[in-house]
Amino acid sequence: MAHHSSPGLNRRQMVLSMIGAVSATAICQPLLMRGAWAAAEIVRYHFTRTGAGKNGGSDWNNALRLEALPQLLAEARPGGMFLIAADSRAPSVIAIDEKQLAVKVAGASGSPIVLDASGAGDEQVPQAVFQSGKPWSIEDFSRKKNASAYIALTEGASYIEIRGFRVKGTSADGLVKFRGGKSGPKEFSNVTIANVDATDVGRLIETDKQAFLKNIQIENCRAVGIVRGFARFYNLANADFRNLHLDAKNFDAGGKSICQLISINNGENLLFEDVTLKNAVNARFKDDGSVGYFQGDGIVCERGTKNVTIRRCHGSGMGDAAFDLKTTNVTIEESSSESCKFGARIWSQSDNVIRRCAFRNPVKYGNTKGSCVQASGSLTIEDTFLEARGDGAALTLHQLKTGPAPHVVMRGGEVTLHDGAPLARSTQAGSLELHDVKVNGTLRSGRFDLDRNEIL
Repeated sequence: MAHHSSPGLNRRQMVLSMIGAVSATAICQPLLMRGAWAAAEIVRYHFTRTGAGKNGGSDWNNALRLEALPQLLAEARPGGMFLIAADSRAPSVIAIDEKQLAVKVAGASGSPIVLDASGAGDEQVPQAVFQSGKPWSIEDFSRKKNASAYIALTEGASYIEIRGFRVKGTSADGLVKFRGGKSGPKEFSNVTIANVDATDVGRLIETDKQAFLKNIQIENCRAVGIVRGFARFYNLANADFRNLHLDAKNFDAGGKSICQLISINNGENLLFEDVTLKNAVNARFKDDGSVGYFQGDGIVCERGTKNVTIRRCHGSGMGDAAFDLKTTNVTIEESSSESCKFGARIWSQSDNVIRRCAFRNPVKYGNTKGSCVQASGSLTIEDTFLEARGDGAALTLHQLKTGPAPHVVMRGGEVTLHDGAPLARSTQAGSLELHDVKVNGTLRSGRFDLDRNEIL
């Protein structure tokens, strides 16, 4: 079969030649059919930092040097796989704060472009470590204003999978950033980020305000030691977060570096399943040295969000709330909190439901008394266990300045109160209906209307 040349193939051959490849044709052979990338054909490139063997990229024994990745990735087509591992003879870290890897291409449905740093392949190879090239500390983090993410998704890159990264010491832009365009918004769709193991991160996933994301999967990730958060999205629709373990480790950079482990400004149809959220506490002090409002949240969904489901998620040790939700229509199922200021904060007048959950031992931080659940809107609580003691309360009814009095309906379930903790307290006004709720062992029903600073 005759080989037809093209400018794209010549560029690839030039790149391979410059990095010492013995045979560019060997790696490009699958691509030469029809003179271009075959749509949906799986083409694998293997990379290590210094390369191996013939530097052809066909397997780990002949891996390409990592410096060839940007050019080859820029020309990727659907089905392309870019595999990264550590050098087997002398493993060393890959600096994430020196050069940025741009992803501008798109895969296709059923044929994503895959960037995989798990060391996957036919042979056993060590996993690469992606680490800050400079010493990383919480103190230095707040002074680093211009450090960029290692992977930048631009130009609406879609049908992309980013998998298997082991990361240490990121900036606030993190490992991955979705970049909007200066000329207008950019839309990204069908992106998966999975199997990431990270320590000491400013953030792991960041987005620009002009980046609009839809059909996103974030799954099977672990992050320990988090300053600003695991992920922040300005515009997000149809997204699933599954099997995440996020422990902020009580990192506190001070000032305005507030930790919100997962933060979403605008979006809809969001699902959180099996997400663990731990130890985000930001001490706040006023200019005169007095105590301010303590921060630190797990899942935060602002007023621009709607239709959020939280299932089998667990928050502990939060300076503010495990689940802080200004969402229109939120459902929390089979989830829990322990030792947070608030287990859940529900803000909207909409169809909000908590069912089969357990919220225990709310904690006072600064001058603010905690509660298992704080409601500023309408809320139905079904078959749920609440436990509070001392300064904590089972429920807080917090009326907003611009809204009606909150209304909470509890059906079934149980409330256990210790050391004088109230069933409910009100900041301005609010109402509570009980329908066969067991309170300290006694079944109770009735409606209770609370005035300002009233306790039930």
